[in-house]
Amino acid sequence: MLPMLSVAQQDEKPSVRVDALAEKLGVKGMPGGVREIELGQSATMMLAEPRKLEPYSIKGMHEGARVTITCVGPNRLRIEADEMEPVPRSVTVTLLVQDDGSLVKAPERAPPPKPPIR
Repeated sequence: MLPMLSVAQQDEKPSVRVDALAEKLGVKGMPGGVREIELGQSATMMLAEPRKLEPYSIKGMHEGARVTITCVGPNRLRIEADEMEPVPRSVTVTLLVQDDGSLVKAPERAPPPKPPIR
């Protein structure tokens, strides 16, 4: 019997449209930037509407902050927002893309167990 194909072996790569994400997250992309983010890819954008990030637990960021969106798994996005002014600050969250295209914060994962001490 053959093992099932992993996501990395499948012909179809899951991708997320950047323009749809930008609207939901209140960010602006760079001219000529990527249109879709596939597994393992990222896009760096600029925050235009800080209030749109607040429902995803990214609070206190200001307009102009750098926002990096990385596809870390099928329907999983890592959002990193950071700024240098007025105070250096960085916030990272993982979001899940639902079937209807909505975004929800991913549940926190427990750290892996530590190996036993011998």
